[in-house]
Amino acid sequence: MLNAIKKKIEYYTSQAAVWPEQDYELIEHRDAGLFKGKVLNAGCGWRQINHLIDGELTNQDISWPGDTRTHVDVYSPIHEIPNPDGHYDCIICIAVLEHVENPEEVVPEFYRVLKPGGIAVVSVPFLQPEHKCPTDFQRYTKDGLKRLFTHHGFEVLKAKPLFNVFHTFHWQAHIWLNMRNSFKYRLMRLIILPTLVILARRSKLQSEKLASVIQVVVRKPL
Repeated sequence: MLNAIKKKIEYYTSQAAVWPEQDYELIEHRDAGLFKGKVLNAGCGWRQINHLIDGELTNQDISWPGDTRTHVDVYSPIHEIPNPDGHYDCIICIAVLEHVENPEEVVPEFYRVLKPGGIAVVSVPFLQPEHKCPTDFQRYTKDGLKRLFTHHGFEVLKAKPLFNVFHTFHWQAHIWLNMRNSFKYRLMRLIILPTLVILARRSKLQSEKLASVIQVVVRKPL
């Protein structure tokens, strides 16, 4: 009994409790039929999205020492994708550009490898704490992300915040409340973090000014 209670407390004071499944960012676009034909998962990391793709998926990423991933199909820098011009129908790039030193080189490469009329779905953090993997260079507002793509010839079809404000608050509070382990901080963790989990799961409140993530859907003109 005590062990079960302890596990529940550990779960509801962890980051895992507040974040939905990774598919959340992509289900809407799968249902809209965007993930057909040849699809590139650019900077795939550990994310496996085969079950969302109604076409031929290529997982691309850089390699690192001790890399044990088996789902990566292509190892390359993200600004040097080893495919011919106009190869892909769709590019998915989730939580990658913040870790890239040269996004102004990455976006033209996306443009190059997309077919005319091809779609890219790109998500980046806005109000998220620094998270190195192994580096973390920048954050984008909605206007900043739109400008990054339009500057390189893309048409913006959609731009919006993802997750509600309580996801944003939870991550920041989680870091703050784990900076110390005094009784006061442990008590605040027990009260504040589970409360934010409940609010994050129930609230539909979204704000560009307090967004955890910004997502754009862009198209290469015909």
